Amino acid sequence: MFRLFFTPGWFNGWDLVFDALTLIIALFIAGYSWRIFRISKENKYGFFAFAFILIALASLFKIGTTGLVYYTPVRDVAAAVLVPVVGGTTAQVNFSELLYRIGFFLHMVTMLGAWLLLFVISQKKSGRLQSYYEVSQIALSVYLIALISIFGNFKYFIFYLTSAVILGMTVLNYYKNYLNTNKNENAFLVMIAFIFMFLANLAFVFVFLWDDLYVLGEILLLLGFFLLMYTYRQVTRMH
Repeated sequence: MFRLFFTPGWFNGWDLVFDALTLIIALFIAGYSWRIFRISKENKYGFFAFAFILIALASLFKIGTTGLVYYTPVRDVAAAVLVPVVGGTTAQVNFSELLYRIGFFLHMVTMLGAWLLLFVISQKKSGRLQSYYEVSQIALSVYLIALISIFGNFKYFIFYLTSAVILGMTVLNYYKNYLNTNKNENAFLVMIAFIFMFLANLAFVFVFLWDDLYVLGEILLLLGFFLLMYTYRQVTRMH
């Protein structure tokens, strides 16, 4: 069975719970961001909502693909669904390595797209995401993200290292924002949330040294999302 990298056997299944929670939290954050956007009409909140919809989709792709890897009954159900599409019988429908790679590719490309968008949003500049120059930069970045996701399917650390680099730059932007807002509490919490996400992806990079780092990464990532959801809930109350 195709595996992107090996994780602790005792954690198999629990990571699906973490990913499901991430999906739910991402949808909540997207909802909070959209609510602020409708009130303030600031584009950054609309793009923030879109970024977390991408994260929710990434989590969904990961849950689906990992579920197929872990559980035979899930594969059997998926095969039964595919039979009318591809023809033949359930016994004739086999999941190839290519199918799993497609699932993980979709997870990677949507997650990297979300990280990139969040990085762009974190840069304080009037008119950001509106000028042709910046939109063209994003288009080029999307192409590079697709390439990274393809190679990440063969060398997983490429994906997580790229995520860590993007998140590291995002943390620096939010640190500057924290200083520029006279050390506002909400700005501080957003910065800490992204630090957790950065450390999570850094832990994923070194799973080859110690597979329990995967567990640490999942915990840190979920903590980051929880903290961000809490902060956005506070912001929406003020609006």
